[in-house]
Amino acid sequence: MFNNLKFIIFAVFAVVLVNMFLSGGGNSESTAQLDRILGVASDTANNFENTPDVNEDNALEKFAEKYNDSLNAAEPPLHASTLGTRARENGSLLSFDDLNANGKQDPGEDSLFMMEVDGQNNQLIATNQEESRQSGFSGSGLLMGYMLGSMLSRQRATGTNPAARRATKKGTPSARRRAGSGSHSRGK
Repeated sequence: MFNNLKFIIFAVFAVVLVNMFLSGGGNSESTAQLDRILGVASDTANNFENTPDVNEDNALEKFAEKYNDSLNAAEPPLHASTLGTRARENGSLLSFDDLNANGKQDPGEDSLFMMEVDGQNNQLIATNQEESRQSGFSGSGLLMGYMLGSMLSRQRATGTNPAARRATKKGTPSARRRAGSGSHSRGK
């Protein structure tokens, strides 16, 4: 009886490990979703120069509108219902489940993911509750400059540092911490 129980526990453990290994150890669907979101953001940034009525004061809000339209037009759809996007005080763009499609985040409408710019490393960063992904971007032009200036000045004003984010799953320790060596903290 005891040997059968050990075998069953071992078999269950092996099945769990095999599933984790085959799925890449995490939620590959989440990773693919964030990569698609980064693609939409990059395409929106590249096409932003053609947006009418943009000035220095409204560039971030206009970009958020165009980005949100692009998110909702993505095929296949990025979300089962309408997405809403709003510019936050810290310069990031928060996308949420806009259940009533009014463009405003109401109580009960969950935040889904965030997109921000790391101006220091010229990268777009998409983050959800599970992980962060990043991608280089090459948006240029006057209107894109207005939008980036607005995002970066908001980041500075709120002390936000997107460069500190890494494309890893939340809670995953860095390579240095996994290595267990104290030599990294003491220097040479």
